[in-house]
Amino acid sequence: MEEASILYFSRSGPENTPLALERAIRRAKELELEYMVVASSSGETGLLLLEKARELRYQGKIVVVTYHAGFGGGDELSLSPMREAELRAAGAVVVRSSHALSGVSRSFRERFGGVSIPEVIAESFRRISEGFKVAVEVSIMAADAGAVPTTGDVVSLGGKGRGVDTALVLRPAHQNSFFQLKVKEILCFPKS
Repeated sequence: MEEASILYFSRSGPENTPLALERAIRRAKELELEYMVVASSSGETGLLLLEKARELRYQGKIVVVTYHAGFGGGDELSLSPMREAELRAAGAVVVRSSHALSGVSRSFRERFGGVSIPEVIAESFRRISEGFKVAVEVSIMAADAGAVPTTGDVVSLGGKGRGVDTALVLRPAHQNSFFQLKVKEILCFPKS
C-alpha cells in the first residue's frame, strides 16, 4: 500500500501552471521517469516546462503536443514555426497532431449530429477536469507520433485553454490500443 497526496486547485486556470509544473517535475524525478508530455497550443507552456525542468535539474525528455494545422480554421498553425524551432532548440520534441479523442468524428458530429464513442470518453474525462482529458489525450497523441514509448510511465500535463492545472502519471497507449492506457497517479487538478 502507498499513500500519496493530490494538490487540489480551487479552480481551473493558467495561474496554476507554476505549481503544476513543479509538482509534475518533482514526481517525474522521484519516479525516475524518462518522459514528460505537455499540451501547449502556442508553445508558451512548453517553454515554461523546459525552463522549470532545467531549474529543477530534470534530465528526461520533454514532449510538447500541439494542435494539427487548421484546428482554428483555414490552414493556420496555433504553434508558429518560429516558436516550434525555439522549442526544438531548447531540447523539446514537438508533436503536431489531431485530437485523439475527437479527430475525424468531430466532423461527422458537426455535419450529421450525434456523438461518437471517443467524444463520450472525452466528456467522461471532463467530469474530472478538462485538464485530465487533455493530459490523457496528449499522451495518446505523443505515443501515436512515436515520441513516447508505451512500455513505461510518463508524466502528462493538461489544462483548459492556456497553461496547465492537471498532472498525471500514466502509461500511454496508442489510439488502436486505448484500453492499455492506465492512469497511475493524479498529482494535481482543479476542484472546479
